[in-house]
Amino acid sequence: MIFIRKASPADIPRIKEILLKVNLSTDIEDYIDNFMVMEIDGSIVATAGLEVYQDTAILRSVAVMPEFQHQNLGDGLVRAMINFADRRNIRKLFLFTQTARGFFEKIGFKPISRESIDEKCKASKQYRGICPVSSSVMELDVKEFFNNIHCRP
Repeated sequence: MIFIRKASPADIPRIKEILLKVNLSTDIEDYIDNFMVMEIDGSIVATAGLEVYQDTAILRSVAVMPEFQHQNLGDGLVRAMINFADRRNIRKLFLFTQTARGFFEKIGFKPISRESIDEKCKASKQYRGICPVSSSVMELDVKEFFNNIHCRP
């Protein structure tokens, strides 16, 4: 059974283990209140989080254990994070990626220049150095995302 839930501080060691497996930053303690985890049969297999900056946020630490990749689990988790962002009145989501640009484009994120990221997000560790300048920067308008879903025939 697949279950997505809000992460708790007790989940930090497992989240870090997953992030290390996929070569992502493990600097998550300050943001754990905005993380979610996906469990399969009671075991955490994926994670994602938000760094919130007022009405914008950075989607970060989207990671699925290698043995569970390519099963659309990441897609479901990212959509849950977009829903979570909407409930928090976040209007724009940004992200940095080196390897998953196509994955995020399929969900609706659009590539932007690094300089185009919202000014509030420029204070993030992601922007200031954790993510290399060679990373693709992407943006999603949360309201537009939901309007497009509801307008499809």
